[in-house]
Amino acid sequence: MDKKSSLWSFYLRRSFAPAAALVALFLLCSTVAFPEPPAAPRVVAIGDVHGDFDAFAALLQHNGLVDSNLKWTGDDTTLVQTGDLLDRGKKARTVMDLLMALEKDAPRKKGRVIVLLGNHEMMNITGDLRYAEPMFASFMDSGSEGRRKKAWAAYVEWQKSRAEALKKPEPAITEELQAAWMAAHPLGFFEHREAMGPAGKYGRWLRARPGVARVGETIFAHGGISPEIASAPLEAIEQRMRDEVRAWDALVQFLSEQKIILPFFTINEMTAAAQEEMEFRQRAIAERQAAAAQAGKTYQPDDAEKKYIETLQRFLSYPGWYSINPSGPLWFRGYAQWSEEEGEPQVARLLAGFGAARLVVGHTPQKDGRIAKRFGGKVFLIDTGMLSSYYAGGRAAALEIAQNKISAVYMDSRVVLQEFGAGASQPAAGEQAGEDIPGGGVQEKQPAPAPAQAAQPATPQPAPPHSSAEPAAHTGNTPRPAHVWVGAESKPLPFQTDEQIMEFLNTAKIVSKKTVGVGITSIEKFALEKDGIHMNAAFRAHDEEKDIARMANGQMEMGFRDTYIFENAAYELARILGLDTVPPVVLRSYAGRRGSLQIWLEDTMMESERQKKKIRPPDPKRWNQQVQILRVFDNLIYNTDRNMGNILIDKDWKLWMIDHTRAFRRYDQLNNANAIVQCERSLWTRLQQLNEGEVRQRLKPYLRGAEIDALLKRRIKIIERINALIAEKGEDAVLFKLN
Repeated sequence: MDKKSSLWSFYLRRSFAPAAALVALFLLCSTVAFPEPPAAPRVVAIGDVHGDFDAFAALLQHNGLVDSNLKWTGDDTTLVQTGDLLDRGKKARTVMDLLMALEKDAPRKKGRVIVLLGNHEMMNITGDLRYAEPMFASFMDSGSEGRRKKAWAAYVEWQKSRAEALKKPEPAITEELQAAWMAAHPLGFFEHREAMGPAGKYGRWLRARPGVARVGETIFAHGGISPEIASAPLEAIEQRMRDEVRAWDALVQFLSEQKIILPFFTINEMTAAAQEEMEFRQRAIAERQAAAAQAGKTYQPDDAEKKYIETLQRFLSYPGWYSINPSGPLWFRGYAQWSEEEGEPQVARLLAGFGAARLVVGHTPQKDGRIAKRFGGKVFLIDTGMLSSYYAGGRAAALEIAQNKISAVYMDSRVVLQEFGAGASQPAAGEQAGEDIPGGGVQEKQPAPAPAQAAQPATPQPAPPHSSAEPAAHTGNTPRPAHVWVGAESKPLPFQTDEQIMEFLNTAKIVSKKTVGVGITSIEKFALEKDGIHMNAAFRAHDEEKDIARMANGQMEMGFRDTYIFENAAYELARILGLDTVPPVVLRSYAGRRGSLQIWLEDTMMESERQKKKIRPPDPKRWNQQVQILRVFDNLIYNTDRNMGNILIDKDWKLWMIDHTRAFRRYDQLNNANAIVQCERSLWTRLQQLNEGEVRQRLKPYLRGAEIDALLKRRIKIIERINALIAEKGEDAVLFKLN
């Protein structure tokens, strides 16, 4: 351990430094020289890689930066990679190895390689492993199984010691718990965590990456610089992110030394443990103060206890840090989300303040797979979804700044996005005039490929969830039972199948609409008419995504997504499972907005109304069985917003599930496994026989790959849960046929 690390460890261990002291120590222990680099003759910038080594290496070679042996051939070119090397793809480790080698190789030929920290690098540093599992296998070795067994033993001992420290009952260590823990910690997990730690090969390297960089007149960042932090100098922004990484490591070391956590814990496990410890300490202080007051005395915690709690609070404040906050340089998405009118003046002020000409950022995948020029060339968005197995329509791309022009370089074409400086209006020697293409660029003519290398037609890609193309209606193998649908004015509708309802929803005229203030996000009630048939429908267009969101209960949720399209996913999945409890829904556009349009369930009451009026179901057994079906379904889709307002009951006392915009989280575990105590027999059969290929095909128009992966893993957890219940209580006590 070096002198600085020793000082840092000693300071935390002895005094549990509060926030102010931590900041002072940052300034003592870390200074970052941040000179402005000279302008390079040629700069090539590449956005998010996400472990797609093959595409990345091919792109480097295509741009003349490496040879077939992946050795530097870029001469004095500066290569800037704007972060997100990690997660989602399987070869992130190989990508890092290549860039580490090029960093050393390029300067020998007067070149330079700058690799920025992305939000996914920060996630791996902090233990946010939502997207890391594809990488684990590359860290496996012959000792992986043994390490995992030792970690399990350490976890069992930790559970017991924490229960004792917090004065809680000792937890039951069951085979079911062990199986779930092993599934959550696959082989390679612990080697990955060690390698990403402050002493690990990749952890040391990542911690030395800058969060922002400047080359000539161009500022590079992963997400971008928000106006909220733009008043600070660029070097101060960079310094603060470095300080935060050091603070994270020191605080995690503190938690480990106090045996509050184990070193391999994820960020969620660390947060929960720190929160529990702080609440226990605060509760103990409050109890002592109350006891002292009863005795006519006063009690105040000593300085050591205060500093201990302040250190816990410092750790728990991490959602507001530059390196983790949605407005920080690693996470900011404003440049991609602002309208031209909204963003142009803000970006102009940013650049004027920094004395720069442009910003180049990644982080937000461009849906058309093209580099985007925004705000008159003041911003370039270069994340083109290189990992095309994850991002439908994505491809490898580089931004080149050279010879008084900025170009987008793809594997099959080069597009001039902007020309500037002397002679900008004149084509370079030997360069042909270009053809206008969408996106404000000019595509340079490319030589025709030789017959043996002729490009093959591109494989058609399915439309992404937010495209204008409608997914084809499926021909599900499980028709709904007969149901009399009710339209406006409580009149029966003539529809016999869901497909007929969906056709009407897709093609009927929207006669009127009104906003209905129901639920977390308001919906609009549309009146539809076609061929004399009148029907009401619910239109949801809310589409929100945040890297970190604070919930109403004060909890933080990582990777938050609240979107209308999950309504369609819930309906499609219900049909796959043979459930007729989610109303038919389609995707439809209205007044330039894309949303889900779902038949309005007339003549129903909400579960909240039933409970308020204390209305008992006429058949309690059937009612409870329907609730059990709901609980299985909600665990499968990881629904975080099931409440008494989105459970509807019709006149036949049939239970309907609506409003699934906050479902389909990317978590492998169940949201509330203990709520599952029974399962309907046909649903149980379909859960076991579910065809993964069919699920992926039918949900792909609505869900991302990681969301489908998580759903399929939760299905396994549900099967394990029900099998355990059957083994404990017997099949007839657990499985039922809906009356």
